[in-house]
Amino acid sequence: IVDVFMEYNLIQQCTAFLLDALKNNRPSEGPLQTRLLEMNLMHAPQVADAILGNQMFTHYDRAHIAQLCEKAGLLQRALEHFTDLYDIKRAVVHTHLLNPEWLVNYFGSLSVEDSLECLRAMLSANIRQNLQICVQVASKYHEQLSTQSLIELFESFKSFE
Repeated sequence: IVDVFMEYNLIQQCTAFLLDALKNNRPSEGPLQTRLLEMNLMHAPQVADAILGNQMFTHYDRAHIAQLCEKAGLLQRALEHFTDLYDIKRAVVHTHLLNPEWLVNYFGSLSVEDSLECLRAMLSANIRQNLQICVQVASKYHEQLSTQSLIELFESFKSFE
Protein backbone atom coordinates (compact mmCIF):
# COMPACT_ATOMS: atom_id res chain seq x y z
CA ILE A 1 0.00 0.00 0.00
CA VAL A 2 2.84 2.36 0.92
CA ASP A 3 4.46 1.73 -2.47
CA VAL A 4 1.24 2.70 -4.26
CA PHE A 5 1.04 5.98 -2.32
CA MET A 6 4.69 6.69 -3.07
CA GLU A 7 4.31 5.80 -6.76
CA TYR A 8 1.86 8.70 -7.06
CA ASN A 9 3.89 10.94 -4.73
CA LEU A 10 1.06 11.11 -2.19
CA ILE A 11 3.27 11.89 0.80
CA GLN A 12 0.56 13.45 2.98
CA GLN A 13 -1.91 10.64 2.42
CA CYS A 14 0.76 8.00 2.96
CA THR A 15 1.85 9.73 6.17
CA ALA A 16 -1.73 9.85 7.46
CA PHE A 17 -2.24 6.18 6.58
CA LEU A 18 1.00 5.07 8.26
CA LEU A 19 0.48 7.21 11.37
CA ASP A 20 -2.83 5.45 11.89
CA ALA A 21 -1.55 1.98 10.97
CA LEU A 22 1.54 2.26 13.19
CA LYS A 23 -0.10 3.84 16.24
CA ASN A 24 0.49 0.73 18.39
CA ASN A 25 4.29 1.05 18.04
CA ARG A 26 4.99 -2.69 17.68
CA PRO A 27 8.54 -4.00 17.19
CA SER A 28 7.47 -5.77 13.98
CA GLU A 29 6.59 -2.36 12.51
CA GLY A 30 10.15 -1.02 12.72
CA PRO A 31 10.77 -1.06 8.95
CA LEU A 32 7.52 0.84 8.27
CA GLN A 33 8.32 3.34 11.03
CA THR A 34 11.69 3.88 9.35
CA ARG A 35 10.01 4.28 5.95
CA LEU A 36 7.54 6.84 7.32
CA LEU A 37 10.29 8.93 8.91
CA GLU A 38 12.56 8.57 5.89
CA MET A 39 9.83 9.68 3.47
CA ASN A 40 9.01 12.74 5.57
CA LEU A 41 12.63 13.68 6.23
CA MET A 42 13.18 13.79 2.48
CA HIS A 43 9.92 15.54 1.49
CA ALA A 44 8.51 17.26 4.60
CA PRO A 45 11.18 17.63 7.31
CA GLN A 46 8.91 19.66 9.61
CA VAL A 47 6.42 16.75 9.66
CA ALA A 48 9.22 14.31 10.51
CA ASP A 49 10.39 16.70 13.24
CA ALA A 50 6.89 16.72 14.74
CA ILE A 51 6.61 12.92 14.58
CA LEU A 52 10.00 12.54 16.29
CA GLY A 53 9.06 15.21 18.83
CA ASN A 54 5.92 13.29 19.80
CA GLN A 55 8.04 10.17 20.47
CA MET A 56 5.37 7.99 18.88
CA PHE A 57 7.78 5.37 17.57
CA THR A 58 10.69 3.47 19.08
CA HIS A 59 11.43 0.63 16.65
CA TYR A 60 12.83 2.48 13.62
CA ASP A 61 16.44 2.39 12.40
CA ARG A 62 17.87 5.13 14.62
CA ALA A 63 21.26 5.38 12.89
CA HIS A 64 19.70 5.75 9.43
CA ILE A 65 17.17 8.32 10.66
CA ALA A 66 19.96 10.26 12.42
CA GLN A 67 21.83 10.62 9.12
CA LEU A 68 18.68 11.75 7.33
CA CYS A 69 17.90 14.25 10.11
CA GLU A 70 21.35 15.75 9.66
CA LYS A 71 20.89 15.98 5.87
CA ALA A 72 17.49 17.64 6.38
CA GLY A 73 19.07 20.24 8.68
CA LEU A 74 17.42 18.88 11.83
CA LEU A 75 20.64 18.83 13.83
CA GLN A 76 18.97 18.60 17.23
CA ARG A 77 17.05 15.48 16.14
CA ALA A 78 20.24 14.09 14.61
CA LEU A 79 22.14 14.59 17.87
CA GLU A 80 19.31 12.91 19.80
CA HIS A 81 19.87 9.83 17.64
CA PHE A 82 23.65 9.76 17.08
CA THR A 83 25.69 7.34 19.17
CA ASP A 84 29.04 7.62 17.38
CA LEU A 85 31.37 10.37 18.65
CA TYR A 86 32.53 11.20 15.11
CA ASP A 87 28.93 11.94 14.08
CA ILE A 88 28.22 13.89 17.27
CA LYS A 89 31.30 16.08 16.80
CA ARG A 90 30.40 16.75 13.16
CA ALA A 91 26.97 18.07 14.18
CA VAL A 92 27.68 19.73 17.53
CA VAL A 93 30.05 22.34 16.08
CA HIS A 94 27.12 24.06 14.33
CA THR A 95 25.96 25.87 17.45
CA HIS A 96 24.29 28.62 15.41
CA LEU A 97 21.75 26.02 14.21
CA LEU A 98 20.98 24.62 17.67
CA ASN A 99 19.01 25.89 20.64
CA PRO A 100 21.73 26.94 23.15
CA GLU A 101 19.81 25.75 26.22
CA TRP A 102 19.08 22.38 24.60
CA LEU A 103 22.74 22.01 23.59
CA VAL A 104 24.01 22.73 27.11
CA ASN A 105 21.60 20.12 28.50
CA TYR A 106 22.62 17.66 25.76
CA PHE A 107 26.13 17.58 27.21
CA GLY A 108 24.62 16.01 30.32
CA SER A 109 23.89 12.88 28.27
CA LEU A 110 27.49 12.48 27.07
CA SER A 111 30.34 10.77 28.88
CA VAL A 112 33.09 12.95 30.37
CA GLU A 113 35.53 12.00 27.60
CA ASP A 114 33.00 12.62 24.84
CA SER A 115 32.00 15.97 26.36
CA LEU A 116 35.60 17.17 26.43
CA GLU A 117 36.16 15.94 22.85
CA CYS A 118 33.05 17.79 21.68
CA LEU A 119 34.09 20.99 23.45
CA ARG A 120 37.51 20.72 21.81
CA ALA A 121 35.87 20.19 18.40
CA MET A 122 33.58 23.19 18.95
CA LEU A 123 36.47 25.47 19.88
CA SER A 124 38.57 24.19 16.96
CA ALA A 125 35.77 24.70 14.44
CA ASN A 126 34.95 28.30 15.34
CA ILE A 127 36.12 29.65 18.68
CA ARG A 128 34.43 33.03 18.23
CA GLN A 129 31.03 31.49 17.49
CA ASN A 130 31.24 28.59 19.96
CA LEU A 131 33.16 29.98 22.93
CA GLN A 132 30.15 31.30 24.83
CA ILE A 133 28.27 28.00 24.67
CA CYS A 134 31.43 26.10 25.65
CA VAL A 135 31.75 28.35 28.70
CA GLN A 136 28.11 27.62 29.59
CA VAL A 137 28.71 23.86 29.29
CA ALA A 138 31.88 24.17 31.37
CA SER A 139 30.16 26.14 34.13
CA LYS A 140 27.20 23.73 34.29
CA TYR A 141 29.24 20.50 34.24
CA HIS A 142 32.56 21.59 35.80
CA GLU A 143 32.27 19.04 38.62
CA GLN A 144 31.82 16.10 36.25
CA LEU A 145 34.32 17.32 33.64
CA SER A 146 36.87 18.42 36.28
CA THR A 147 37.95 21.99 36.58
CA GLN A 148 41.54 21.09 35.72
CA SER A 149 40.56 19.45 32.40
CA LEU A 150 38.45 22.47 31.48
CA ILE A 151 41.22 24.94 32.36
CA GLU A 152 43.67 22.96 30.22
CA LEU A 153 41.16 22.84 27.36
CA PHE A 154 40.48 26.59 27.37
CA GLU A 155 44.15 27.48 27.85
CA SER A 156 45.09 25.30 24.87
CA PHE A 157 42.96 27.68 22.78
CA LYS A 158 44.50 30.72 24.50
CA SER A 159 41.12 31.48 25.98
CA PHE A 160 41.04 32.58 29.59
CA GLU A 161 37.30 33.04 30.08
